[in-house]
Amino acid sequence: MSDEKIHILQKALQRERIARKEAEKILEQKSLELYEKTEELESINENLAKVIDEQTIEFKGVLDNIEDSYILMDLHGNVLKMNQPANEFFGYDIKKEKFNVTDIIYEEDYKYAYESFYQLIETGSFRDYQARVYTKSREVKWVQINSSIVHDKDGIPRFAHGIVRDINEAKEQQEAFEIQKQQLDAIVDSSSLGIVLTKRGEVIRSNKAFQQLIEYSEEELIGMTVADVSLKDDEEISYLYLNKLVTGEVDQFSLSKRYIAKSGNIIWAKTSVAAVRNAEGEIKYEVAIIEDITEVKARQEAFEAQKQQLDAIVDNSTVGIVLTVQGRVLRTNPAFQKMIGYTEEELSKMTVVDVALESDKQETLANVNQLIEGKIDDFTMNKKFMTKYGRVIWGRTHVAAVRDDSGAIKYEVSIIEDITEELKQGALLEALNNLMASILGKTNIYEIAWEITKNTIGLLGFEDCVIYLLDKEKQELNQIAAYGEKISSDDEIINQIAVPIGKGIVGTVAKTGISEIIPDTSKDTRYIVDDKVRYSEISVPIIDNNEIIGVIDSEHTSKNFFTEDHLKTLQTISSLAATQLKNALSLRLREKAEREKELVLKDLQKSNQELNDFAHVVSHDLKSPLRSMNALVNWLQEDCKDFATDEIDQNFHLLLKRIDRMDLLINGILNYASIDKVEMMEKKIDLNVVVNDILETIHIPENFTVDVKKKLPIVKGDSYKLLQLFQNFISNAIKYTDKEKGMVEIDYVSKGNFWEFKISDNGIGISEKYYKKIFKVFQVLEESDDSTGVGLSIVKKIIDFYGGDIWLTSELNKGTTFYFTLPKK
Repeated sequence: MSDEKIHILQKALQRERIARKEAEKILEQKSLELYEKTEELESINENLAKVIDEQTIEFKGVLDNIEDSYILMDLHGNVLKMNQPANEFFGYDIKKEKFNVTDIIYEEDYKYAYESFYQLIETGSFRDYQARVYTKSREVKWVQINSSIVHDKDGIPRFAHGIVRDINEAKEQQEAFEIQKQQLDAIVDSSSLGIVLTKRGEVIRSNKAFQQLIEYSEEELIGMTVADVSLKDDEEISYLYLNKLVTGEVDQFSLSKRYIAKSGNIIWAKTSVAAVRNAEGEIKYEVAIIEDITEVKARQEAFEAQKQQLDAIVDNSTVGIVLTVQGRVLRTNPAFQKMIGYTEEELSKMTVVDVALESDKQETLANVNQLIEGKIDDFTMNKKFMTKYGRVIWGRTHVAAVRDDSGAIKYEVSIIEDITEELKQGALLEALNNLMASILGKTNIYEIAWEITKNTIGLLGFEDCVIYLLDKEKQELNQIAAYGEKISSDDEIINQIAVPIGKGIVGTVAKTGISEIIPDTSKDTRYIVDDKVRYSEISVPIIDNNEIIGVIDSEHTSKNFFTEDHLKTLQTISSLAATQLKNALSLRLREKAEREKELVLKDLQKSNQELNDFAHVVSHDLKSPLRSMNALVNWLQEDCKDFATDEIDQNFHLLLKRIDRMDLLINGILNYASIDKVEMMEKKIDLNVVVNDILETIHIPENFTVDVKKKLPIVKGDSYKLLQLFQNFISNAIKYTDKEKGMVEIDYVSKGNFWEFKISDNGIGISEKYYKKIFKVFQVLEESDDSTGVGLSIVKKIIDFYGGDIWLTSELNKGTTFYFTLPKK
């Protein structure tokens, strides 16, 4: 049933109640007039029927026009008069047969019926009495009764009359609504997806999945806004979609956005938001379905990072790379485009045959056929290519097949090395490939750096090579790998130095991001002597996504040693290394964070154990002198009894009470410390047995009652913990009662996967400012000899142990109601 329809029904019911009350007033007045007339007769019992027949003519029209049943009875429950709707509803004809209202009371409602009747006698009326009744045919129906007493002119009660309304259909609708609500609650609470109900962005309700995802409790989330737990960077896109929702442009939308958990963790989630509108089309609520895609995002980012690495390698590779399907060009890298003289767009419209020479055709076809037949997966051959400008170049071409699950070729990948000037460039290209292969897949930053320095020396014939890594916090560059004279026999860096950003040649390159060749260091004031003076220096920044990671630096004893070719080669090496170094740095930071987290957890476990041991040791050491003190005080009291005064006896009494309170406090500390330390005996516990055991064990004053409203459920847990839980609540209610008649009521309802318990008393009450304080250890709001301030902290710890929640409502001098939840399984 929709909210709008429920609202309309509620208004109709309200109007009907007002009309019914007006009719009741008229009936009451007419009934009084009727009675006053009957007083004039000599005998009420003998002439009652005649008087009623004569005097009811005036208000018979009123009765006939009332749709609800009307009943007039004496104070013994004998029905004297009924209107036509009452005859039809109950099936009795009062003119032909007599009956008593006790005949129609449903068995299970007897107690409630008699309590209501006593209320009618004592107060003169009752309103909105709802119960089940029997008709003459023993059909069970729900009714609502408003009744009042009719007094004679001397104020003596004589009759009772009331309006009986059939609410059977309303009850059925209510039960159906409750079933639907419970089903919906079960679906929402059991959903693995986060579900949040908001009103103009403010959280009204959330399910367990969302609370666990965001690390806030339901109580903490209520009153918060979606913006409170969302990353600020996503506000603009969220506002754009929400505005479309408000204007009616859309009724729902989905987007991926980030949330901030209570711990500070960033969570990626796919968020689907739908509007719940009223009849006018205005938004009443927003319902959001939130799916955690943090791991998916991480995989996507890892895939993107790998793709970027691959793209960086392909795009920055000095060898040509071509991807083809059956010889048709799909993609080429810049090196091949430069090598062949065609643009990527031009090549995408060509085949490999278009740029190959006829003289290589026979050998090429033979290799390709073996590839297609599956006899080989790759081949290498030296072949000639015709550039756009008519120049022939030699290319060492390695072709590899990429196959599908059935073994058929999906793509061909060709790596083409220009060997036209092989004597000059061949060794360089091969070495770069080896360097690329040696660092790919490595995750240790030092391994990557050492591979680069070692390969660079062998590749370019340098005297030394050093890699500096940027320390952002200190704003300095640190030597992390080297090769040449900077290395000792134990493979350690000699005279390891740090260079501030902006200082020296290396620091300048790191600050500007621009490579430099220094032909004569003796003429450059920035030059910093490392292990010895050298006259040439080349320095290249390592950059990833416009961010300086470090610097590759090399020096040579000869002046003017380094060339532009050296610079280009180092820049290529830097480009190849940047992504790998960046990934290694990120991994290093993550591993450091994990190590720190493990250390913190170990320290916490150790601290908890030490605190637990300390509590037991201190409790043991305190109990021994307490027992001695108790014995000593009793001896002194015995020795002094012959000359003791009232004041001395009072002092002995106070001293013994203080010792007892100290013993209670020590026991409370031990109980609190051991709640989640003792081995838990999990089994099915009947809470009715637990409460009965408590009531038989503790002292309950004569002026105090404990009322269990209905049979309590069976839960799975530890009987000792559950006994402590309920005993603390009941004992506290007794301890802090200030009424002549104290009481505590125990009730519960089902809430999804939890039982929600309610324990109410009529004691002194608790000020709202102390709601959180009372659950802390040693916090008492009223000084008492038998109060240690540990009871409610034990209650809180037990409920936390089982994964439940606890809260309260209270009013000073009127009482307190504690609510708490326990899991059903």
